[in-house]
Amino acid sequence: MGIEHHNQPDELTTIVETSNIVFSTIFAVEMLMKIIAEGPFGYISNGFNVFDGVIVVLSVVELGQTFLGAREGSSGLSVLRTFRLLRILKLVRFMPNLRRQLFVMLRTMDNVAVFFSLLILFIFIFRMRFGCKAWQDEL
Repeated sequence: MGIEHHNQPDELTTIVETSNIVFSTIFAVEMLMKIIAEGPFGYISNGFNVFDGVIVVLSVVELGQTFLGAREGSSGLSVLRTFRLLRILKLVRFMPNLRRQLFVMLRTMDNVAVFFSLLILFIFIFRMRFGCKAWQDEL
């Protein structure tokens, strides 16, 4: 997902597409096995299972569009594959140190938001104060 680039070799494109098919198939089989083992209601009772299920269904729909020849009008479903990276949050349950770091990051986000809004305010004020004088002759 992160190695695709402009003018990439055809071999790399083939490898990326093949690995997408393989991993999507593995995730779909995993989802089906969980649904069979836990039952449909047991499966959807866990939020991570619902998240995984949505990602798998979107991946299968994207693969279906690719195989049916709807490649020209890309629907943008491949962008949603980036949400697969959020699966790392499953590790929070098993790693208390990671959980602690995540909570500290979340607690500091409000301070970062306040700082960022003040920064934007200062940039706007200085732009209005000094930027308009620089372009005043052309107006």
